[in-house]
Amino acid sequence: MTIRSLRDARRRVLAGALALLVLAEMMPLVAPTARAATDLAATTSLAANCGVNLRSAPSTSASITTMLSTGSVVTVSGVVSGGPWSVTCGSAGAGSTWYSVVTVNGQSVSALFGVDVAYAGTGLFRPADAPAFLEGVDISRWQGAVDFTSLAGSGKRFVIAKATEGIGFVDPMYVTNRLGASSAGLAFTAYHFARPDLNPTNPEGEADWFVDNLGLVPGMLAPALDLEVAGTLSAGELQAWVGAWLSRVYARTGMRPMIYASPSFWRKYLADTTAFADQGYNVLWVAHWFVSGPTVPANNWSNRGWTFWQYDNCGYVPGISGCVDLDRYNGTDLTPVTFGADFALSPSPPAATVEQGGQATFAITLARSFFTTPIDLSVAGLPAGTTASLSASPVTDTSSMLTVTTSAIGMPTPAGTYPLTITGSAGGVTRTTTATLTVTDALPPVVTAPAFRLTYPVKLDSTIPVQTIWSAADPSGIAAYGLQRQVGDGIWEDLALPTASSTSVTEPLTLGTTYGYATRAADGVGNTSEWVPGARGATLLTEQTSSSVVYSGTWKSAANRYASGGTLKYTTRKGASATYTFTGSGVAWVAYRGPDRGSARVYVDGVYKKSISLYAKTYSAKQVVFAFNWGSTGKRKITIVAAGTAGRPRVDVDAFVRLTQQ
Repeated sequence: MTIRSLRDARRRVLAGALALLVLAEMMPLVAPTARAATDLAATTSLAANCGVNLRSAPSTSASITTMLSTGSVVTVSGVVSGGPWSVTCGSAGAGSTWYSVVTVNGQSVSALFGVDVAYAGTGLFRPADAPAFLEGVDISRWQGAVDFTSLAGSGKRFVIAKATEGIGFVDPMYVTNRLGASSAGLAFTAYHFARPDLNPTNPEGEADWFVDNLGLVPGMLAPALDLEVAGTLSAGELQAWVGAWLSRVYARTGMRPMIYASPSFWRKYLADTTAFADQGYNVLWVAHWFVSGPTVPANNWSNRGWTFWQYDNCGYVPGISGCVDLDRYNGTDLTPVTFGADFALSPSPPAATVEQGGQATFAITLARSFFTTPIDLSVAGLPAGTTASLSASPVTDTSSMLTVTTSAIGMPTPAGTYPLTITGSAGGVTRTTTATLTVTDALPPVVTAPAFRLTYPVKLDSTIPVQTIWSAADPSGIAAYGLQRQVGDGIWEDLALPTASSTSVTEPLTLGTTYGYATRAADGVGNTSEWVPGARGATLLTEQTSSSVVYSGTWKSAANRYASGGTLKYTTRKGASATYTFTGSGVAWVAYRGPDRGSARVYVDGVYKKSISLYAKTYSAKQVVFAFNWGSTGKRKITIVAAGTAGRPRVDVDAFVRLTQQ
């Protein structure tokens, strides 16, 4: 005879009287209350299984000192005998032993209530470090009319009711039980009593019958397959029967059912298979009575453990006349086993625009459907130089705040549009949404200070043309530049540029006079930089007769009224050289051009740069024939080496111009 059929027969015949069913693996019946008192007497830290009355004396007639909330941790000094009490949560039963409570949540009862000790029934607690459970019952027509309001008030959290058996039978109380439990706020689901003995070749028919009468709606717990009858099927045949039933229900409901069985039944009739646990049927409802913890078949259900535990076959609870099966859920949140438990994310606003250095805030709405598990949120896709913060992972909240902070210093956040992916994860469920962050340019362009450059070919006079260059960068592009000039210690003056986007000007600078330039830039969205000055610079003339010019080989001096200073030096000998050593950031060689002039090789700091031809159809004096620039002022040298050009070997050195910047 099966577990449930034996119970049903017993209840019909004895009308609620207690009977003992001894299974192979079940321990002898022990009073749960006495067992709890014995187990916990040596444990000083205990947690309340539900709301617990703390009394001034070990009697239900004593005054109530306070009501402890579920999970409150107490320290007890011992167990005393007292008046009778009955358990309305946690283990079923009654007793007359009481805990002597000396602290509540770390504070002494003396400080809290002005008494040395307070008392609470021993059956209302568990070890403080023990896993927390939710209590419930499973019922059928044999419980008759149930007062679900009283049942919920006693601390029960869920109800599993019989719906169908085999093919053709519907429990006459099922619809009433479903409506009553749901109305009282109790989590609810149904089980199907499997009859492979009657329908050995039609598990799909039994599955269809169950689903047709189940009335599964979001918010119900996972439906259950009650396995207590094997009939004449072998272990392999029964495994196939169970697999077909489970697959059919899963296909029709979209939720994997849970499986009810005792450890001995699973071992004997299903060969202790782990196949179903391995296939994703993770929820085991194990029937194992009167033990401190259930034996879990199938290698501890493939190391997943039990989810529901039917720990007593005849307990007493408010709202039910007679005894009833008592169950526990392994945890405190039913979300993982709730049909339709889901959540969705959506940002508000869906898009936000922020300047560099500013903040954008999105409210991440959590649309929960029977989902109360804490949801961990994360964000990806943040641009460089950006940080984000999310409010703490919400438990029952319906929104979380995402704050994105952009940077305008150090590594500024680049302007642009970025899709941010917000991900929520909990209980094996992952959902994503996208918010759009647009970062606008709020920074002025980065401007490179103006710098001087000597150029060639140009003509030397009392002035020399000098190019001033600058640049700027900005993600929004450069719309316009501005340029100012200072001569000597005079005032800064604005200079007109050839075009708004010009990045250089060439002006004749008076030799020996110091000049300064400053520039600024405006980007494409109107951000304008400050004026950025460059190093001040001056051009200085060095005649060929200076001691800083050293000649090698044969050189001759010649008067020439068109030459700088009225004289110059020349050579017609191949390999003759002139070396000018100076301190500066630029240098220019000034020479005479004409039909009889030849070529020379130019070396800068000992490194060959190029050959320069002084040939021209007509004569022209004070020509800048070569120039070179460095990025900074330093000790430099330039060497001119005559090439000995056939037929016109002459090379002149008229003067040198050096550029200094500081």
